Amino acid sequence: METWTIIDPPQGTMEGQTIDVSQIRRKYLDIPYASESPNQALDIYLPPEGDGPFPTLVFIHGGAFIFGAKRDTQLLQALDGINRGYAVASVEYRLGFEAKYPAGLFDVKAAIRFLRANAAKYKLDGSRFAACGDSAGGYYTVMAAATQGNPAFEDFTQGNAGYSSSVQAAVSWFGVFDIITQDKEVERLSINDPMMPDIDRVWLGAHSSEITGLMYFTNPLNFITPEFPPLFAQHGTDDGTVPVVQAHLLEEKIKQICGPDRATIEILEGYNHGGVELRWNDKEQLDKTFAFLDKHLK
Repeated sequence: METWTIIDPPQGTMEGQTIDVSQIRRKYLDIPYASESPNQALDIYLPPEGDGPFPTLVFIHGGAFIFGAKRDTQLLQALDGINRGYAVASVEYRLGFEAKYPAGLFDVKAAIRFLRANAAKYKLDGSRFAACGDSAGGYYTVMAAATQGNPAFEDFTQGNAGYSSSVQAAVSWFGVFDIITQDKEVERLSINDPMMPDIDRVWLGAHSSEITGLMYFTNPLNFITPEFPPLFAQHGTDDGTVPVVQAHLLEEKIKQICGPDRATIEILEGYNHGGVELRWNDKEQLDKTFAFLDKHLK
C-alpha cells in the first residue's frame, strides 16, 4: 500500500494541511485542463500496479466555495482509491474570490471533459467515471451530475466540447445543495464563524435573500432528472456547518424523480462536519464508499 505524509501550511492562511504525495510513484501533477486561470488544473494518481484503463474517481474539494485546494487533506478519503484499483483525479477550480458562480461548475465539467478526452494518455477508462466531493465539493458533485447533458450549465469554450462531462456514479460527503435553506438554517441555529466572510457575497455576488430568482439556478434539486446517476451520500446529525436537513432534501428529491433505489443516503449519528469530525477518514467509512463505487464502476 502506498503512503503519504502531511505538510503544515504557512501560519495565517485559510488553507488546510497539504498532502505530501512524493511517495506516490505513478502520478501526473498540475495538468492544466483549461487556459482561463492557473487554478484550472488537476492531479492524476494511478494505482501502483497495472496498465489500466482504470475506473476513475474525480475528486472535487470543499472549502465553502472560497478556499481549499486539490492537494489538501480533504483528498485523503478519495486518494485511498489508488489502493483499491481506481485512478484518482483531483480537480482545482476557480474559487469565489476569483470568479463568481457558475465559474466553479464550468471548471468541474471542463475537467471531466478533459479527462475523458485524454483517457488513453493517462490510462483512464472514460466509460467508468465517478465524481465525489465533500461539503462545497459535494455540492459541485451533485450539481454536475444533475445538469449533465444540459448545455446551459457548461462553458464549451474551455475545451473538449465534443466530449461528455457525465459521470456514471456520484458520492457526496456532508454536501450543501439548497443554499436558501442553508442560509435560513444557519440563521435559525445561530451558526456564526467570525473567521469566515459572507460566503454568498463572495461566491454569488449577493446574499441569497437578495437574489431569490437567480438562486433557482444554483440549486441542483431543481435539475435532477430520471437520468441522474446512482448516488451515495453521507451526512452527520451533529453537523455544525451544513445542517443535516440538506441530506434529507436531496434524498426526498431523488426518490421523487428517480425512485427509491437511485440514492443511498446514510445519516451518521453524532458526526460533525469534515475537518472537525476525524471519523470520516475511518476505514469503515471508506469501505462503504468503495463498496458503492465497486458496485457501479466495477
